[in-house]
Amino acid sequence: MALDLSGDRFRLKTLSSRDVLKALKRDARAGLVHAPRSLPPKYFYDEAGSRLFSEICQTRDYYLTRTELALLQRHADEIIVTARPQTCVELGAGASVKTEVLLSRLDSRSDSVAYVTIDVCEEVLVESAGRLLCTFPGLRIESLAAEYLAGIEALHGLEKPVLYVFLGSSIGNFTEQEAIELLGRVAEKMAPGDHFLLGLDRVKDRGVLERAYDDALGVTARFNLNVLKVLNARLGANFRLDGFSHLAVYDDAREQIEMYLVAGCDQEVALPAINETICLREGERILTEISRKYSRSSVQHLLSKSGLCEQAHYVPDNEYFSLVLAKPAD
Repeated sequence: MALDLSGDRFRLKTLSSRDVLKALKRDARAGLVHAPRSLPPKYFYDEAGSRLFSEICQTRDYYLTRTELALLQRHADEIIVTARPQTCVELGAGASVKTEVLLSRLDSRSDSVAYVTIDVCEEVLVESAGRLLCTFPGLRIESLAAEYLAGIEALHGLEKPVLYVFLGSSIGNFTEQEAIELLGRVAEKMAPGDHFLLGLDRVKDRGVLERAYDDALGVTARFNLNVLKVLNARLGANFRLDGFSHLAVYDDAREQIEMYLVAGCDQEVALPAINETICLREGERILTEISRKYSRSSVQHLLSKSGLCEQAHYVPDNEYFSLVLAKPAD
């Protein structure tokens, strides 16, 4: 069912392509020119990368999505009754598949619901808005094609109470200090009566974790390699995808998965947009993502340092995942 998105139920605001390209150039210069080399994971999520991530979520090895979805389905009514939101704001909304569980509960309780989505991929925001507006006649959507911090700063005049949502353990892609800064920015926006629903993956067996980020079907490998296509398209680079392989390892000391692209041979790669050429040796790694894993104590530490306090904490029987409902600290 198609829906005209030009009406008053949907609004889209996006950063200019100049701003996005400027950020990519800055990050490529900072992360790729000198070893150890790295890129922020936000560049995974062009249209192709977003679709590959949706495929990852369906693989047998990637337990995170189905575990978190089961928690949402089990506890959505309790969450909505506690938070009583008039507005739902989601960071990293993507296709909004899991959040649809919350929206269904909201739709059954209210004739008009506001949903604000923040994500870097404009195409996915538009596609998901079309689906959700058809499903929920009382829904209004404002989509911000932006990075998290920019999207948070753009939030004004929200009808309260507000339920902020950040699912998928995406908070794990940030260092501890970056995570505290991000959640702290949200906490600063929150008023008494607002809530924050946060999904966090838990520390567990190394084998389970590494299989989740290196699935048997190779979807995660294609997802990782796709970032090289992004660099080729946007920076005029000449990365050869067959010159790299995917690697995911768990660092016990840091309690985090690390994803790398590993050079299969000595090679030179031109980055014309920043007037640089990088020389990679066989076996050299480019860090493309960290995914930090949490214990009960590190969840509490993160919340307290961010100006939040736990109101409810939902876990499955195997304690693979935490879904935390938080509120501003007194």
